[in-house]
This record gives sequence, structure tokens and C-alpha cells, in this order.
Amino acid sequence: MNRTSIRTLASAAARVRTRIVLDDLAKERRTDAVMNTHDWLGDDAQDTANRKLGTLNASKLQRTDFASLSNQRWPTVSFVPPNIQTPRLPSFPLRYAKKAGQALPFPEGTRGFLYYKKQLHLSPLAAGVRFRVTTGSHPSTFHDGHDLLLDGLPWQIPLHNIATVVGGSGYASLRNQLLRESLVDETQLERCKALTPNKKRLDHRLTVYTLNQPFTVDFSKTQFALIAGNSAVKVWQYAYTFADNRAQYRPLIRPYTGSALAQFERSTLPEHNSNSTLVMRIVTMLQEPECVVPGYDGYIPVPRAGELVHRPMGHGRGAQLGPWFCDTVQEDSDSASILRMLLDK
Repeated sequence: MNRTSIRTLASAAARVRTRIVLDDLAKERRTDAVMNTHDWLGDDAQDTANRKLGTLNASKLQRTDFASLSNQRWPTVSFVPPNIQTPRLPSFPLRYAKKAGQALPFPEGTRGFLYYKKQLHLSPLAAGVRFRVTTGSHPSTFHDGHDLLLDGLPWQIPLHNIATVVGGSGYASLRNQLLRESLVDETQLERCKALTPNKKRLDHRLTVYTLNQPFTVDFSKTQFALIAGNSAVKVWQYAYTFADNRAQYRPLIRPYTGSALAQFERSTLPEHNSNSTLVMRIVTMLQEPECVVPGYDGYIPVPRAGELVHRPMGHGRGAQLGPWFCDTVQEDSDSASILRMLLDK
């Protein structure tokens, strides 16, 4: 055997040894993956440009549905068809929130499962797609996880927005996936579309379907909420909730910054005989109130968590400090008629 043949055989043997080593390493990695049943955070998260998910049904999640959205502004998602005969739905971007016209990135640690959430104590129309933050990629971690939050409430793509295909083909993909898995039906989607014929987007942080449902309030702005009745969504707004309109501050000032979750509830106060009288309670603070008017005398009291919203009620000099309230039957106003929708269910 000549030298050339010897070198050729040696080279071939080296390649064989390399393949054996690589095969052994691959086997070790596969073994480790099987042994590590929880696949702790980050191990299996889909950080690729396109996260391919199989389901939005929390009871059918697989480890392949685990995804990472951490620190990303527009992470992309698509759904894997259940079989080769089923057409693939287009991929679409997710957005955490928008501020000053710019998309905010998803928070650090946003790793878990995208899923469809029905709220049993609310209208079926209050459902939507949420993100469950978990400690690992195994579906068994779903139960002990928590929903991703935005301003104190679960981040959510509302079913209403999905039904009306607000936001382009991405929501169309969500709509088709929900129908494909029988998580919703056409009747629900049609009811959602009928609520706002102009296809206006609903902010779930401000949409109120029932009494005692928290929504966000900003102490430095006119208060408004989207009241969802049986057949329509109407905008409730009230400029004076946290405003001082005394002569020295005309037209008005809002002495406090800060924000909170609040809720409408039936009044149990003795001075309110009507079962149709509503009050507003601060449920929890998101940003503690801070007075921005030097030397302010406290005519508008500082909002406090757990307490009813107070302000001078009445007109002119006869106004007296007390809980804000609205008699939705006796009062003849747009505000009262809109809030009455919460009692007509």
C-alpha cells in the first residue's frame, strides 16, 4: 500500500471517529432533554423569528407551544396546521402595549404559553387571548403560572377585536385558529361585531361588562370607560371625578397624578334608597397619587385604595363632600343612561 492510500484511509478513519463523537453528543443531549422534564426557563423557549404554536387550548398545550416574548416589540407567531391537508394560517406580530406612538417591548421574563381565556363570571364577550408566564416549558407548569399583566390587569387580545379583524391579517389568523379548535363559534363572533358596527378597537383595560369589574382610572385626566351592554358598547365619561372646578381654578384643575384600578358597584349607603344607584370604589393603586398643586387645600380628597371615590356633590356653594354616585334611573343624563346598561343584564 502506497503512502497516498495510507493517508486516505487515515483521513476516512478520522471522519468516522468524528461522526461517532458527534452522534454520542447528540444522544447525550437527547437523554438530558428527556430527563429534564421541566425544561426550566429559557431552555426550550422559541426565540426564533417565528414561533410556531399548535394550540390556544390550555388543556392541550405541548412543550413545543412554550415561547419567549421577552424584551421584544413585535414577536411573530404562527399556528402549525394539524395535518398536511389543513392550510397554514399566516404568521402575525404580537404587541405588548403602545406609548407615545411607540410599541413597548414585552417585559423581561415573558416566557410561557399563549392561550384562550374564558371569564366565567363575565360576559362570554369578555374573553380573549392571554399569555401565561410559567417557570418552565412543560405544560404542567401552566397551573402554577400567572397571566402577563399590563397596568394591573391581564394583558389580553380581546375576542371583540379578534372578531372584527381589527389590526389586519394577524387577528384573522387568531380568529380562524379559535374556530378551528371550536373555542368560539360564529354566533359569539357575530355578537362581538354587532357591539361596535364601526369596527372600533376596544381597550380591555377600559371595557366594563358588569358591576364590580375593575378598570383603569387616571387621576390627572377625564375619566372614561367603555360600557358593554347586551347590544352595544358606549363611552361613559365624567370630567369632574378627580377635578376641582372652583372659581379660582376655572375651568378646572386635577390636583393629583397617579392611577388605579376602580370599579362601579351598587351603593349600600343608607342615603341611597334606590337599588339603581351606583358608586365608584378604588380597588388598588397602580401609581400612588401625588399632589401637583402647591399649597392645595384638599378640597378634592386624595384617592385611597379600598375606599369609595369622594368629591363635593351638588352645585355651587351648596356642594358637600361625599361619595360620588349616580342614580341611573332618576338622573336624566347620558352618563346615567349609559351606566344603566350595567343593570339591564
